[in-house]
Order: sequence, then C-alpha cells, then structure tokens
Amino acid sequence: MSTPFNLQGNLNLPGQPGLSTDPILFGILSQYDSKQVSEYVLPSTPGTQAVNFGTLPSVGVKAYLLIYVADPSCPPPIMVTRNAGTEAEEVSNGGFICGGNPNPSAGLTSLSIAFTQAGRVQVWLLG
Repeated sequence: MSTPFNLQGNLNLPGQPGLSTDPILFGILSQYDSKQVSEYVLPSTPGTQAVNFGTLPSVGVKAYLLIYVADPSCPPPIMVTRNAGTEAEEVSNGGFICGGNPNPSAGLTSLSIAFTQAGRVQVWLLG
C-alpha cells in the first residue's frame, strides 16, 4: 500500500535590494512504498559512513532529506557523495540537503558521508 508524502519548502528573499521578500516555493507531492530512516553517530576518528538504503527501489528514491544535526561544539563540515560519484557536496554543522524526484528511472541509489570528527547525521529516504 502506497503512502502519500509532500516535500515542500520556500526560499524567502527580496527580488532587489530594498524590496520586500518574495517566496520562491518548491516541492513535490507523491507516494512511497518503501521508507528508510537512519541516524548515524559519527565517531571522532576520520572515516566514511555508507547510508543504508534498505529495501528502496533500484531506480532510486523519490525524496530524501539529510540533516547534519547542529552541535554547539561546531564540528567541521561533512562531505556527502551521491551514487558513488567523484564529486562530494559539503554540508556544514546544522545544514541539510534534500531532493525530490517523483518518478525516478536512474535516480539516487546511494549516499556516503565522509567526516573528520564526531557528529550526528539523520537521513530519511522514500522510494
């Protein structure tokens, strides 16, 4: 049985200096059949953590959210690599990355997190 979900957000900023803020809205409305929710407590020694994709479809996820949980000790950024690629995206303490693809055919199928110090990362994957 499919479960509906809605991933949405907005970016509020002025179109020009001195103007009021205008929202730029984004989001998807879809359904998932498989979900994987994980939390990783990263150790203090440098390393890489593969994200568990569980039973998600081989075509990729419909939506994902990765949060680098804010820590007052302010650990250094983590580097997130998608689909075993060669380029990684930096995520700073308290930051996040997310994405939506309502009908993947060759979508997101793996994530890995490279870190240099202790931290905590939460991940939601919907497929």
